[in-house]
Amino acid sequence: MKNSIIFIIALLLSACSTTQNSLYEEIGGKETLSNVFGLAVSRIYNDPTIGHYFKNVPKRHLRMHLTNQVCELIGGPCKYDGEKMETSHQGHNISDKEFFILVEYVQGAMRDIGLTPQQENRIIATLAPLKSKVVYR
Repeated sequence: MKNSIIFIIALLLSACSTTQNSLYEEIGGKETLSNVFGLAVSRIYNDPTIGHYFKNVPKRHLRMHLTNQVCELIGGPCKYDGEKMETSHQGHNISDKEFFILVEYVQGAMRDIGLTPQQENRIIATLAPLKSKVVYR
């Protein structure tokens, strides 16, 4: 009986000590993010409303920076080393509407890659504070 009680206590303690995976780990890491942004970037570049903002930016460059930025924001080991958001978007006069078009492409790509609505919402929530650094109208 004593051994059974010790076993149950040990089992309960081990269940309590399990670590929660970061959102980064939960979604499958950098490969998943790279797939999301590869798909989103292709769609963004072809959009008649916002595509012109990216005409001088190589797709690969944008994909890499978006992947690293979100990776860092959601608990991954990546480091975003691009320009500050204020600097890279300054003078573009990006509107709320244009910002949300980009967000919709990212959300659609997350859905198409297979992220759950909860994972999608958690990622978007980490990106929401960046809006004030991008939109200037």
